[in-house]
Amino acid sequence: MSEDNMDMNKSLVTVETDPETETPKPARKKPNRKSYSTVWNYFTKQMGADGKEKACCNLCNREYLVSPVFGTTNLHRHIEHHHIPKGRNVGPIMVARAVPVQPANVAPNPKPFKYDDAAFKDNLTRAIVQHEYKYELLEEDGMKKILATICPDLKFLDTGTVKSDVVKLYEKERKKVLLLFEKLARRVSLSIDLWTNVKTEEYICVTAHYIDRDWKLQKRILNFKYIPSPHDGTSLTGFISSLFKSWRVENKLFCITVDDALSDDTLVDIYKAQLNGKKALLLQGKFFSCKCCARVINLIVHEALKNIDLIVYKIRECVKYVKGSPDRKKKFLDCAKKYNIDMDLGLRQDIPTKWRTTYLMIESILPYKDAFNDLQNRDASFTDCLDSNEWQFIEKMYKFLKIIYDATCTFSTATYPTANLCFQAICKIQYVLKEESRGMDEIIQSVAAKMLSIFDSYWREFSTILSVAVVLDPRYKLDLVDYAFEKIQKEEKEFYVNMVRQSLYGIFNEYKANLASSSKSKDKERKPEGKSELDRYLEEPKSDWDKPLEVLEWWKENQPRFPELAKMARDILAIPICPADPESAFSIGGKVLDQYRGSLKPDELEALICTKDWLFPSEGSDGKGEDIGLKLCRLLIGFCVKCGWCRLVHYLFKEISAYQNSAGRGCRILLLSFY
Repeated sequence: MSEDNMDMNKSLVTVETDPETETPKPARKKPNRKSYSTVWNYFTKQMGADGKEKACCNLCNREYLVSPVFGTTNLHRHIEHHHIPKGRNVGPIMVARAVPVQPANVAPNPKPFKYDDAAFKDNLTRAIVQHEYKYELLEEDGMKKILATICPDLKFLDTGTVKSDVVKLYEKERKKVLLLFEKLARRVSLSIDLWTNVKTEEYICVTAHYIDRDWKLQKRILNFKYIPSPHDGTSLTGFISSLFKSWRVENKLFCITVDDALSDDTLVDIYKAQLNGKKALLLQGKFFSCKCCARVINLIVHEALKNIDLIVYKIRECVKYVKGSPDRKKKFLDCAKKYNIDMDLGLRQDIPTKWRTTYLMIESILPYKDAFNDLQNRDASFTDCLDSNEWQFIEKMYKFLKIIYDATCTFSTATYPTANLCFQAICKIQYVLKEESRGMDEIIQSVAAKMLSIFDSYWREFSTILSVAVVLDPRYKLDLVDYAFEKIQKEEKEFYVNMVRQSLYGIFNEYKANLASSSKSKDKERKPEGKSELDRYLEEPKSDWDKPLEVLEWWKENQPRFPELAKMARDILAIPICPADPESAFSIGGKVLDQYRGSLKPDELEALICTKDWLFPSEGSDGKGEDIGLKLCRLLIGFCVKCGWCRLVHYLFKEISAYQNSAGRGCRILLLSFY
């Protein structure tokens, strides 16, 4: 080996030491030893096809002859030139410490693939639950070929094994959810919905709603059970009671929101009597039962649409006609341009069983009134255009539907509390219906009177608990209750306001007593109080009503000041106003299972639906119970309000009105609160 090469090799393995403190060692004969140069971290010795030993680069597979004559200088040079970024100041001593840049397509130390049967089964089970793939997925020829190409050692699972694995995952996750409710130190509200399949077999969906330790609204589907016959109140009570017992929540119930299809008074009365016998309910179950508000609104909408059925049919045919061919669309565009109508608005088609889509179809056609009238004059084959009276009538009915639509958007979400928002929206509906029922238009008057009679039956029974919920919103407190009853029940205002106040203090005193009994160690030292927490809360100035406010965040921050009242607010604000499935709030028909879910056996269906709800919350959520789009909208609105950009807020309101998902509806609610 040349002297230069020897010096270079020594420099490459030099360790930093202090030359003045280093103790000289006696010279001794160097033993034969293995190659110690750091360059061998990046090269591997192997025999070439010609029988000569070669050094193969681990990063790019370049080969060099290995010989004492050549040394390792060429290997160092290869690393420095090909695998260290240009421009770096790399001296001979630093080369050994420099980390070469690894090409993206080269693995320096590839690990051999090892098939893990347990991991495959677990991931497959979770994928089937999350995406609702068919259980027969692995038995399809195309999937078998794909998986066999990736992993020839793969053990294919039959349908029975896959179903069994899903049930096992359900049982495993059920234990976790059961433990969660056992440790839950607060009350739970439940919603009960009725579903049917294509065979008209009925299923009951039980969903628990509560606000967790971090003041986030949570929901868990507890059961999705097939309902055996008979379906009378007594039998259903025993069936539902057994479900609640299995989850050990009977002593923690606050309120049950019942689907209108299940709103048998016998069912509620029997079960309430059972729980009162155990002293498990607050105020002897005064607020234990609550009808689904969205269902009542659907009945009102059904009454409204029934009176404009022929007009809606003609609107539907108008949209179909324009979209039926390119020539018709071109004619319609020419008509719209003539009247300077913005074509970006677009026309919508509806699904007759979903009134939300019917409302949006009506909303989309109104700006094109002149264009459709002009099209009728140009195109003799277009015969379904509305006449002037029909246009006038549908414009009036649209105002009705808009108020109801906005209110339903308030209810149909499970990502934040709606109990405190419900009162304001319901009062607005009732006020408009009362005004129109006394109006001059006989047709509108008749429709409004019928809608009002349906609405009043709900409002009389459940206005109190909704009023209590709005009082717990620091923007409104009792002022909104006083104002609302002045508008809708002026003659009986004092009676209703006093009833709300009595209920509010009645619930609070019971929470206060329960909290005091659970703090036995402090009972003896408890001092007589002056004003209660509720008194102090009501006397404090309200928060700004025209600024976005997260009610749960407010209570989280103020819990130290109002510990007893916060405990009460946590349970009341969790009351579900609409079904667990938001879309069903806009459906005139009942809740029907799709073809795939309807084909499953009852046990398989429950395992699939419950496990998916527990492991994979609704899409678009940040995992903490809030839509990401809603978070962004909240930040943007807050910034606009702070800067006084009212015009931008108005623009956002207009744009977001068209969104149909839960985030869009949530953003719309925030904007409504600004108005």
